[in-house]
Amino acid sequence: MKLIELVKHLKSVKESEEFTSTQLSDIEYDLIDMYMIEKVDLDSDIVFFDAEKIPNKLILVIEGVTYENFFPLNMAQDMVEEFVSGNASASDFEIAKFLINYREKDA
Repeated sequence: MKLIELVKHLKSVKESEEFTSTQLSDIEYDLIDMYMIEKVDLDSDIVFFDAEKIPNKLILVIEGVTYENFFPLNMAQDMVEEFVSGNASASDFEIAKFLINYREKDA
């Protein structure tokens, strides 16, 4: 799943919890960490990990695959909800770009 596909599920807590209950039911909502394969980028695939089962590192290598930490899912959801409240007409692409820029410059 790419970030632009995930963004639509992060616009409210309700949407985010519904997504995780169907797609990630084996991980507690507040423990979902998002990593991107290889590097943080709009074109990178997102992978979800249980924060209690992985080391707290920026870069993980598991079975030869490199993952770069993006955000905890609940933090990304808060950021998206806040961004959308001030930019109601923002497209999913604009929201995804906002998250990438925030991660690269402010996180």
